[in-house]
Amino acid sequence: MKMSANPLQACLDILISPAVVFDTIKEKKGWSWLPFVLLISSTLALFMYYFNTVDFAWLKETMLNQAAASQPMTDDELKAVAMFYEKDTMLMTTAIAGTLGFVVINMLTAVYYNIATKVSAGSEYKFTQWYGFTWWVSFPVIVSTTLGALVVMFAPDGMVSIQDLQPTSFNSLLFSVEPSNAWYGLLEAVNLFTFWTIAVASIGFRSWLNIESKKALILAAAPQVIIFGLWALYVMFIA
Repeated sequence: MKMSANPLQACLDILISPAVVFDTIKEKKGWSWLPFVLLISSTLALFMYYFNTVDFAWLKETMLNQAAASQPMTDDELKAVAMFYEKDTMLMTTAIAGTLGFVVINMLTAVYYNIATKVSAGSEYKFTQWYGFTWWVSFPVIVSTTLGALVVMFAPDGMVSIQDLQPTSFNSLLFSVEPSNAWYGLLEAVNLFTFWTIAVASIGFRSWLNIESKKALILAAAPQVIIFGLWALYVMFIA
């Protein structure tokens, strides 16, 4: 059986041969620190690069116009919003939200994996093992951060929005709806990496639990199907 030789090799393998990685990390504890460090550091690096490269005056004006278009505001309210749209403030809040969001989402995902696999497959793996598992599942996102950096690098005159950092979102690829559109948030949230990580998770479930492909795929896709399905229903009937 082919195995990843070390954590760095495993980070490469997870992108091209995930089954090899999951077969390896069943026996190798403690390797999940590397995808964790690489994902968090690449996210921070992307935001730092973005805010130090973007034409911030253009970005601020664009965001204020979007805020004004989304709901009526008085001049005082617009001034209050403008005070938040300062470079250092936005860099700090975006970086903190991005990294903490990653940690919390993976923690909640690990809770789901821990419960769902015990109920459906009699798993004996612990929460900490599933938490490590989530960082391997998430690792393809590092390709997304690389694409985001390339978008910034090749943007004319530094005029690139924060949404442009996700060039594979459904909104960017297919729909191009404006931020004022009720579907905007959902279409920005769903992207090609959503499906890539689902595929990686299903491969991991097959490796760790010895279950059939269909069951593994259902386990992997269920959270996204539920979240995005409820979101779509909210937009259709409430928003």
